Amino acid sequence: MTLCSGYGMSQATLFSEESDVITYMDGKTFYNSGNGLEIQFGYISIYNTYGIKVVNKNDAKNYFINCSIDTYGSYADIFGMNAEDGQNFGFRLFKTKLIVGRGEPGEVTFYLQ
Repeated sequence: MTLCSGYGMSQATLFSEESDVITYMDGKTFYNSGNGLEIQFGYISIYNTYGIKVVNKNDAKNYFINCSIDTYGSYADIFGMNAEDGQNFGFRLFKTKLIVGRGEPGEVTFYLQ
């Protein structure tokens, strides 16, 4: 029987292509209680494209468009450009969390809400 190996395969290949990431992120919000920020990835109607939306505790929104999505099986990296000032922002996505600044001092973890 190969029940265990089947389970392992599904874990390892959560994000094999860009469409897997877009489908997975649809309707999901990741939250950090320490800084009060929420992060979502999905369709942004005011820009007619997919992108990252960051909302702070005062409901101020920042949008990051022209996103690149790199998939690595068990995780994916998403980076976009701020629609207002051109600054870049991104994160590493796992199944139940995402990390902003992965591997950097001060990295911040957001958990699936």
